[in-house]
Amino acid sequence: MKQLLKFAMVGVLNTTLGYAVIFGCMYAFGLGAVVSNIIGYAIGLMVSYSLNRSFTFRSAGARRAEMVRFVAIFMLAYLANLGVLVLLIHRFGSHEGVAQAVAGVAYFGLSFILNKYYVFRRVQIDPPPTKTQPESRS
Repeated sequence: MKQLLKFAMVGVLNTTLGYAVIFGCMYAFGLGAVVSNIIGYAIGLMVSYSLNRSFTFRSAGARRAEMVRFVAIFMLAYLANLGVLVLLIHRFGSHEGVAQAVAGVAYFGLSFILNKYYVFRRVQIDPPPTKTQPESRS
């Protein structure tokens, strides 16, 4: 439960930072919405990976492999979010705001589970075999 709370805290911080970067790029630097969005999400992904690695899951795994898995899980969770959103709105006639909230919960839950058990999984390393002492002959 503690990891879930930490994951949520990182998500809130990351979302806040991402939007700050997006709006900063748009209004302070005059960049277009698409370019600003790409920059905001890129920075957000890096911050999210770093905080989840060090703060949420305290991982000591190989960074490059984790980063590749992290980006893949982000894309998978986003596609699941989009799928739930479209399904709720177009198949079940849900209110768009409600559908966004439910899709967001699906994204959060899937992302947490896959980050915990796939991206930042703890790899068990077998201890080296112990040397046995030769039997003493009496």
